[in-house]
Amino acid sequence: MPDTLRVFYLSRLAAATYDSSLSKALHYAQQAGNLAKKIGYVRGELNCIRLTANIYSGMGDYVAAIRCYQAGVDLAQAKNLKPHLFRLYDNMGATAAAAGEYARSLKYMLRALAALKELEPVINKTNAEDYLHSFSNLGNSYFALGKNEQASIYARQALALANTYQIKSGGKFRMLLGRIFEAQRPRTAATMDSAAHYLQAAVAEAEAEGELAEMADELLGLAEFYQAQRLYPAMLAATARSLKLARKLGAKHLQLEALSAMADASAALGDYRGAYTAGEQANALQKELINSEKTNAIAKLQVQYDVREQEQQIQLLTQRGVASAALAREQERRQWGLLGIAGVLALGLATGGLLHWRLRRSQGQLALANQHLGTANRTIQQAVEEKGVLLQELHHRVKNNLQMISSLLGWQSDIMPDPQLAVVLAGNQARIQSMALVHECLYQADNLAQVRIDAYLTELLTSLHSSLASPQKEITLSTDLEPVLMDTREAAYFGLLVNELVTNAYKHAFGEQSTGKLHVSLARKDAGFRLSVSDDGTGLPTTGFSSKSKSIGISLVQFMVKQLKATITVVPQLVGTHLEIIRA
Repeated sequence: MPDTLRVFYLSRLAAATYDSSLSKALHYAQQAGNLAKKIGYVRGELNCIRLTANIYSGMGDYVAAIRCYQAGVDLAQAKNLKPHLFRLYDNMGATAAAAGEYARSLKYMLRALAALKELEPVINKTNAEDYLHSFSNLGNSYFALGKNEQASIYARQALALANTYQIKSGGKFRMLLGRIFEAQRPRTAATMDSAAHYLQAAVAEAEAEGELAEMADELLGLAEFYQAQRLYPAMLAATARSLKLARKLGAKHLQLEALSAMADASAALGDYRGAYTAGEQANALQKELINSEKTNAIAKLQVQYDVREQEQQIQLLTQRGVASAALAREQERRQWGLLGIAGVLALGLATGGLLHWRLRRSQGQLALANQHLGTANRTIQQAVEEKGVLLQELHHRVKNNLQMISSLLGWQSDIMPDPQLAVVLAGNQARIQSMALVHECLYQADNLAQVRIDAYLTELLTSLHSSLASPQKEITLSTDLEPVLMDTREAAYFGLLVNELVTNAYKHAFGEQSTGKLHVSLARKDAGFRLSVSDDGTGLPTTGFSSKSKSIGISLVQFMVKQLKATITVVPQLVGTHLEIIRA
């Protein structure tokens, strides 16, 4: 089989295994790319580079994907293959947008349009779809950056091309124009009429073209517009249509958005039973999606880890084999050298020169072997750093999931008719937020094993003060925090402990007082710490922190203190309360 045909079949095999195994798809794509490079098949190599980058993007490794696309751009420019530049820059822009880097995405999208104009400066029926795709991407990029005027220009150009050349668009350009008019400030009757016109036209166009997924998504956009205009009956009707389509398509994310919007619309119309039913369905679906996303995220991270680990093991074994072979040859040569000395002692001078030459060559091979070992060490170090990045990403996703749960609790608290239950939900929301801060600190820190408690407390106390401060009471919060390190598990317990103590102080310590002072201090104590929380309020009730207390907050405090292997003491003072938690 010719090598060019082998490149073709390997790349087809990579594309065929993309949906079932990303690691296998990456293996075949890299094999195809290496073979194409070896035989000088430049076009095949460019196609393999794009395929490899697409696989990295599917794994969620956007950095590696951008790096691959840039290698393709460099190769295309070096070989003057300009037709490939448009696709490569377009892929880079889409990848950057998926990573949330919209400014970087805009830069690549502009380069893609420039490459297309250089290659085909006149728009015609053959290249109209490429121009339309480029205009659409630029419109969305500008809109994501809040540059509505530029977004409107490109959206209108895309819409004009779609109309001129009868290209199906699913109404997405009209949807973008509707959102642009909706986002304009100040809002006027004219801009709102324009927004409604384009949003409704987008839904109608998607329906006419049979683009049901586009239609379901655009109905949700229309529902958001109706909500902003307080047209709740129209909002409810749009969300009901979107939910029906989403269920027909099996699109769970669209179902979740539709159910949440339906709950809001029902509540606004006074249909609390309908709002509760939609909210419960949304919560059940949210839990299902969270579990599915966690599973997919872990699977992607495991694939990335396995791929890198296999590559590193192969490189390390190869380098060890080279070093072992060099050492074996060196030993064999030395043995032959000793035999030569014994056999030809009379030719001492000549033999000495020969041995000197062999020794110099052996030293060069040993130096080469050492160089290979050094490369292996650097590869291992790079693997450790990449695993650190993966762990940071995992903490980031855990933090996002906790914040999502906190938002759901906040939403439920807002719509709960029972005030006492709303207070309980708000307390649980604050506790979940304190745990999310631990993962945020780890995501932003260089040390992924330990948390700087002083920095963590600064953010936690600022958040608590913002949420608990009341205009009727002027409470001054002060801190004195020394640097203390804790592992992730202890940091979570510590944050929950401080959350309970400070929340309790804000809610109960000051009674009818209009002003008050609250002070939190943290100090190192040998291998442990001393945490102090004091106020100038009315003081603790007679039960204090007794184990007989039925308060959930006090029970949580006692549990967290026990988990931290610390003790809690109420320090007597004339005014207010002074608590100390000490671990020696």
